[in-house]
Amino acid sequence: MPNAIKSHRTKMPKALDTVRTLKDKQRANGRTLALNGTAWRKLRALVLAEQPLCADCERCGWTTPANEVDHADNDPTNNERSNLIGLCRPCHSRKTQHFEHYKRTGQWLPIKGCDVHGRPLDPLHFWNTDRRAQKSPEQNGPEPAMGTHARDRT
Repeated sequence: MPNAIKSHRTKMPKALDTVRTLKDKQRANGRTLALNGTAWRKLRALVLAEQPLCADCERCGWTTPANEVDHADNDPTNNERSNLIGLCRPCHSRKTQHFEHYKRTGQWLPIKGCDVHGRPLDPLHFWNTDRRAQKSPEQNGPEPAMGTHARDRT
């Protein structure tokens, strides 16, 4: 019986090999604390104990429990307490989606919703800017004539 043909298997270089240590994994995903680690669980519990309501919902006047912790500056390596805020799942997802869109396109998505006083939350909204004051009279058009309504003529 003839011998089987031997095939030569090359070893994978270490850079392409699977991540071997926790530190390597943290470097690969940009985090300094593993999301399933004890240190992150303690920090997360501390943030949610200090801030039990969603910060974005509170700004709108709603009382929604915070169940997720977000990095305010979108930097997962910055785990300072001042950078961590409690958010509900929908607000956290919306904030993450806005940031991912900005990274891809360089433009911020408009923020939807109003605060307790009815003002738009989006700082670029027409009501929150001085664009109304900057318009010239030609852009606003002529003033409507007074008394054109049938009710006003009597």
